[in-house]
Amino acid sequence: MCSIGAAQSRLNMGAFTYPRSEPGSGGHMDLVERLNTFPNALRQELAGVPETAAIARPADGSWSIDDVLGHLCDHARFLHQRLSMMINLEEPRLASYDEGELAAARHAQSASRRDLLTEFSERRAATVEMLSELVHWNWARAGRHEELGRISIRQLVDRALAHDQNHLEQIRALKQAAKT
Repeated sequence: MCSIGAAQSRLNMGAFTYPRSEPGSGGHMDLVERLNTFPNALRQELAGVPETAAIARPADGSWSIDDVLGHLCDHARFLHQRLSMMINLEEPRLASYDEGELAAARHAQSASRRDLLTEFSERRAATVEMLSELVHWNWARAGRHEELGRISIRQLVDRALAHDQNHLEQIRALKQAAKT
């Protein structure tokens, strides 16, 4: 993981570079850009959320806003590890993980939201940097996920983007529920 200062510098100074692609190829700029902009969208969504709303768990026992943020940090770590393996190894085995177990071990409710946002942003910045170095055809490299089977880098990134969006919607719903 990179230092806080280095990550903030990359995020604030626009050091993002697009994935290399061969002539005539559009590359995967749109996907990398969406990964790159999500931490700021998340930060904006969480701005001004009162502590009571951030730690409130719904009656059904599902996650609070802080729990979701902790889960996003865990997911960002696993995404980066998996992508790194897929880039560097031939069809690596991609182990699944128990997100509930990780959430319980993390205790996101007692963590600083600022620290969680920083952790997520740094992990995502490292992933964006790694993906920006890929040439176009490397997005087809694959791994073997325990639950999903064979999956390419492109498919894993698509899933990560959908995952981001689902949890952003979950945070919005939790914020709305806290207002009522």
